[in-house]
Amino acid sequence: MMKIKVIFAFLIICTANFCAAQDLTLNLNFPYWAEKQWKTFSNKEGLEISTRLNPYVWRGDFNGDGKPDLAILVIKTTTKKQGILLLFQAKTPLLLGAGKTFGNGGDNFSWIDYWHVEDRGTKHGNHYGESVHLTADGLMIAKEASSSALIYMRNGKPRWLQYGD
Repeated sequence: MMKIKVIFAFLIICTANFCAAQDLTLNLNFPYWAEKQWKTFSNKEGLEISTRLNPYVWRGDFNGDGKPDLAILVIKTTTKKQGILLLFQAKTPLLLGAGKTFGNGGDNFSWIDYWHVEDRGTKHGNHYGESVHLTADGLMIAKEASSSALIYMRNGKPRWLQYGD
């Protein structure tokens, strides 16, 4: 019986070491247009996908053209700064953060611990008296129990509506 326990323990340790040593390859399952843009832009900018938040990708019509777009949580490989990459079907991708300053989020969005899509047509306002009626989907990004912001597009340019801190 003791011999069986030793063998079983050995197998568990070997299996755990084997599993921990494996690289996890992301199966992106992006639409064809997005996969093509991702490969080109990520190679050019030195980006990789960050899986620290679930989900690490959101789908929405962020530029209001009636076609689905993707928002992807990314990391700049050289600096490890994090950001959001917006992939549009009929437009050049847009990188926010990851070494490029945007809004009050700075150039590193590693502080984000929650994000979701805000639907077109919703109205938003903050305690500064600023308000916006979304004409396309937006992204709400937040640090729990702290600050948050709405990222949205207006006239083809990204905008930042600050909430809290």
